[in-house]
Amino acid sequence: ITLGLAYLHENDIVHNDLHSMNILINDGKVLIADFGMSNQLNGSNTSSSAIIGMMAYIDPQCLRSERKKRTKKSDIYSLGVILWELTSGIPPFYNLNDSIAIYQEIINDNREKIIENTPPGYANLYCKCWSSYSDQRPTLDEILIELKNLSKEKEIKFIISNNYVEIIGKYVIIHIK
Repeated sequence: ITLGLAYLHENDIVHNDLHSMNILINDGKVLIADFGMSNQLNGSNTSSSAIIGMMAYIDPQCLRSERKKRTKKSDIYSLGVILWELTSGIPPFYNLNDSIAIYQEIINDNREKIIENTPPGYANLYCKCWSSYSDQRPTLDEILIELKNLSKEKEIKFIISNNYVEIIGKYVIIHIK
């Protein structure tokens, strides 16, 4: 996922709608999908921050102000949420019933809790990625280096629950209204 996002950013493309349902896996290959909201950067002009997309993955700065444009750092925020999701096995804020409740959590700087037994370095990385302030988020190069270092230290267990597809389906029904 991170390498795919790095490729996009190297080509000045901001995905703008990065979330786990836009990540496809086929024969062990990971692909980022759904480029309908993506745009190529041209100077300082980027996509509007209008609240479109999966609420739990949207950059808090964009939620707070429609004037704030989505940037590469907005994609980094979304990546951080996905990195958490990989260790939890459930979508973020799954327990909340609607997008407004998720919106309130995010703009109030609340994030999901770190999953027990998550390696501290990995948890620290995704927490930096989902910082409320874009200037505090790491670059993709920093993320790639950190993931490489972490892969040498310890195996990270990713949870795939038996009812994950069912959970995702319910989440989509609740949160895409």
